[in-house]
Amino acid sequence: MSKSNRKDGSPFFYAQKGSWYVWHDDRRQSLGVKGKGNRKEAVRAWYRLMVEEPKPETEPETEPTVKAVVDAFLADKQGLVKPNTYATYKGLLTGFGEGYATIKAEAFTAAMAYAYANRPKWSGSHRHNLLGSIATAFKWAEGVGMIPVDPVKGIKRPPKASRGSKVVLSDADHLKLLEAANPALRLLLTLLHATGCRPSELARLTASDVDFANGVAMLAEHKTDASGKPRIIILSPSAIALLRTQAALHPVGTLLRNARGGKWSKDGIGLAMRRVSKVAGVKAIAYGYRHSFATAALANGVPDATVAALLGHSSTAMLHRHYSHLTSQATVLRETLSKVRG
Repeated sequence: MSKSNRKDGSPFFYAQKGSWYVWHDDRRQSLGVKGKGNRKEAVRAWYRLMVEEPKPETEPETEPTVKAVVDAFLADKQGLVKPNTYATYKGLLTGFGEGYATIKAEAFTAAMAYAYANRPKWSGSHRHNLLGSIATAFKWAEGVGMIPVDPVKGIKRPPKASRGSKVVLSDADHLKLLEAANPALRLLLTLLHATGCRPSELARLTASDVDFANGVAMLAEHKTDASGKPRIIILSPSAIALLRTQAALHPVGTLLRNARGGKWSKDGIGLAMRRVSKVAGVKAIAYGYRHSFATAALANGVPDATVAALLGHSSTAMLHRHYSHLTSQATVLRETLSKVRG
């Protein structure tokens, strides 16, 4: 519902109220008709209003609060976006909305958003995600006509802090983790080490996703599936052998299972990593294997574009952001080598 068609005199459905309205005497007035499918009844009520028959009670024009914007945004996105995306929006925005329950959305400013996000206990990555979610919610509210203008349009987000070198695992630490892990986790870690793929990608891999003849796995749904291209995971001979064994055990459903025989979840992997890290005396997270894979590849002179393709990135931009220290170093070393050897 845009402001232009709200005031053209005809009935309009106001989704936030679930009722039909018209603009009359320069104010929004309820027609007393609920339900989006009852347009004909709303039009009849409008005709009665035009001939000065008894009017339904006029509702005062109310401006939505920040909390109302958040609640409406979350209600709209539930079921429309991926469950993980919705959970992220809800986790980031619920507390924010409660904190501004009485502030009118149109009175909210980018400065207020920065002040809310600038808490010492929050990392740059958390602030980045939080401000991005706030911007998305207000942009949506403007788009559906809930507010006339997006008050935080153009908000700037701080760069995400790269975990890069902080979580890279040495081969020695990898072996310690394997020794301390149970068979289910050991298999997951072995394949993470061999492929460099995301833990979530391995967790949902099924036998039908694997092309054993060509040594690749393909996922239609993945983190960057907005590109429209499947995620292709290149498999080494040892990885193929391990997955072939799992396919024989689990021809249907996920190939990798946790110690209880169930599907690996993000929280389950995190908990298992915390436990095995404590036993092994190694500080590690599952995503560290992906960073370790990229670090090893770049340090050994594999071209940036090739490493990006192996990791499933559509370009080298993400690679440069997280591994700029390595990519620039590799370039300098290669240039120096050419000078030494002509």
